[in-house]
Amino acid sequence: QRQMCIRDRITPSPQIDHLLGSWKSWEFGFDEDNFLQTGTNYRYEVIDGRAMKNSIEECLQKNTMCLRTTENVTRIKKQTEKYVVSFGEGVESVVVDFLVDTRPPKRSNTCCVQQFVGLYLKIPPSEIGLERPLIMDYGPWQAEQEKSVFIYALPLSSDRVLIEATAFDNEVREEKYFIRHIENWWALRTGQSFLNKIECTESGILPMGETEPLFRIENSFGAAGGATRPATGYTLHGIERQLLVADLWTLSGGIPNFKFSKLSQFMDSKFLRVLRNEPDSMKEIFLKMAEGMTGDDFAKFLTDKGVLIVEVGNSRLALEQMFPEIAFFWFEFEEGDEGVFMLTSNELKVHSELFK
Repeated sequence: QRQMCIRDRITPSPQIDHLLGSWKSWEFGFDEDNFLQTGTNYRYEVIDGRAMKNSIEECLQKNTMCLRTTENVTRIKKQTEKYVVSFGEGVESVVVDFLVDTRPPKRSNTCCVQQFVGLYLKIPPSEIGLERPLIMDYGPWQAEQEKSVFIYALPLSSDRVLIEATAFDNEVREEKYFIRHIENWWALRTGQSFLNKIECTESGILPMGETEPLFRIENSFGAAGGATRPATGYTLHGIERQLLVADLWTLSGGIPNFKFSKLSQFMDSKFLRVLRNEPDSMKEIFLKMAEGMTGDDFAKFLTDKGVLIVEVGNSRLALEQMFPEIAFFWFEFEEGDEGVFMLTSNELKVHSELFK
């Protein structure tokens, strides 16, 4: 129903017409500690995804060149320079010259997931102390054995909020698991029930790892086309970057292969290795990032514009002796995985000559 994004420039159309909120600061919560981040060049925005989708569909519906069918696609077949799209029984197939497939991809057996369940509630944000986006709240409302779950909360208007329970995990869980966490968080803040305040719900599963498109990668767009950042599940920025080269789609006979930067691919591989092997450590990683990053650093992390996370194992001392000028930010885990550090984009620029 909604899309979040990080901006450092003017909000494009049609997103600008469906903007729910724009903030220059946001918060993180870890047990009793809260961290406020403020963007100097970036802001955090939320788009009404459902309203934007409906508006685009209404516009296409008025176009006499547009034919819409609401039947599920059962098969796509490439024939020389054409594509044959088949639907359910009794529905005629469609032959097209060019195809953009936006269906969600299949996840591999080793693919981790970002799963969420959200509740839209009719209540003033001030009544629950919500002044700005709460990106992650990891406690103390949750049980010790469930460190992989956090609350994401948005003040959508003067009398409406979104409260969402999210987990980075190796398995898909039942919806009631997330509702229980929202209940615990809500009870700690208000001491009341939220059942009579629910307007609607939303839920979803985003891939964090290897995926496979339902058809060809050359025709896949969105998550199936690689727009989802594996370490965060953040997709909108990747989609917008795919759209920037839309004029090349028909010229090349397909959608250009999309990949995040090599720096982000490297960092994501380390990130996902920790998630697969030690999911409870995610809370510690995000705590260190909230402590050590500025608002712009966090924005660059989400938008593929900086922040390097590297594992050097037992070579920490040797690295520090080799680069005494650099104040490395070291992660500390409860067990294992020593020798993991982070450098922000600004630090990489300052010390770029040392890495040549």
